[in-house]
Amino acid sequence: MSQAGNRYEYEVYTRIKRGDNLIHVGTVEAPTEELAKVYAGYIYDEEDWVEMCIIRRDNIKWVIQPEGLFVKEGAVRHG
Repeated sequence: MSQAGNRYEYEVYTRIKRGDNLIHVGTVEAPTEELAKVYAGYIYDEEDWVEMCIIRRDNIKWVIQPEGLFVKEGAVRHG
């Protein structure tokens, strides 16, 4: 359970019909996973999706992480 005031970013992925790839449609911010599901379903309701899932941003595990476009010389890279 999150403490009052904590909000987390969730990435929202959907599939429009069976066999299609999951596509990233946007993000939502919410204090809990359950509320993030409600927000995602409400905000991204423009299509008749067959699937929709959310992933909390800090749970994403990068296989290859892109470099920033404007990396400062001498800056410490985290990750």
